[in-house]
Amino acid sequence: MQIRRAMTLAGTLCWVALCLCAPGARAQSLTLAGVLASLVQDAACAEERIVGLCRCAGLPCGVRVECYVPVAIAETARGPGDSWLAGTLDLAGVMAVVAGAGSTASSSLSATDNTAEAHVWALPAGPIPGLPCLGCTAGSASAIALVSDATAAVCGPADTVVRALGTAGAALAGPFVPHLAYASELDLLNWRTGCRDLANPSTRTALSNVACAVPGLQALAGAPGASCLGQWGALLPRQMRDIGPPPPLYAAKTAVRAMSIAHEQLGTLDYPVDTDGKLQQIHPGHSACFRVGELPLPQWPSAAAPVQLSSDGRYAWLYWRKTACCIAPQAAQQCLRLN
Repeated sequence: MQIRRAMTLAGTLCWVALCLCAPGARAQSLTLAGVLASLVQDAACAEERIVGLCRCAGLPCGVRVECYVPVAIAETARGPGDSWLAGTLDLAGVMAVVAGAGSTASSSLSATDNTAEAHVWALPAGPIPGLPCLGCTAGSASAIALVSDATAAVCGPADTVVRALGTAGAALAGPFVPHLAYASELDLLNWRTGCRDLANPSTRTALSNVACAVPGLQALAGAPGASCLGQWGALLPRQMRDIGPPPPLYAAKTAVRAMSIAHEQLGTLDYPVDTDGKLQQIHPGHSACFRVGELPLPQWPSAAAPVQLSSDGRYAWLYWRKTACCIAPQAAQQCLRLN
């Protein structure tokens, strides 16, 4: 069984960028729907497969498909209010509000002492326009967030950050727009220090840092993917600084930390964030998909689409989650070829 290979989101963005930057090209703003309209699932990312039949009143009525679907874009940048996605989609008004909230002093360009701002954009849960072959939608991969505000007295109430996100994203309106699920500029104290994790005994931050660094001891830090990010080390504390990793790995790990904050601490991202998910670099280049916590990252020559080093410190990642849904038999025949 195969899925027809076609242009990925990142490939579409690169093609559009070339067109807009060509001599004589007319400047124009892109919409998320316009960018994603040409997106089809990469076979290696989607891993789409038929797992059985769907039944309605006891009778077969469709085909049950398991696959990965893109659910969010997470990005990191060196300066407050800087955003690759906002620049691509002309969301400057949103980021102006975000930048005005303050800065986490994330200006380090050191190869070892990494700091950055982080933004998480949740993709709409409905079908992606122009994609009849995308049977499963982002909404089918959602799960209830584990929101806890036990450290409000130390770090400030989480709902204050949620309200600020709502204010910043108020200009985002339309049938198919991204949702601003996290902006580190609006979560200053926690992003600087990781205080929600450090002040909450239930997160066992110190234990997870030690256990995640020692093979065979990760079970001490909690469920796999909950406190440890596989070969990337500890998820906790979820904050801006990570000393040691090369910039692309730091950016990927920081993007996961920001999405985890949005899901577990703020409840603004519906999708679980753990080692069951996949990332795909979409800026500065586009890469093959890889599992969260997996090393090495896609690199040349073993990967035809390797992760690339950013010259300006900005990175963006497409986050994929596994889901299952039922599609009509006719759609299965059109979109899948059975061996």
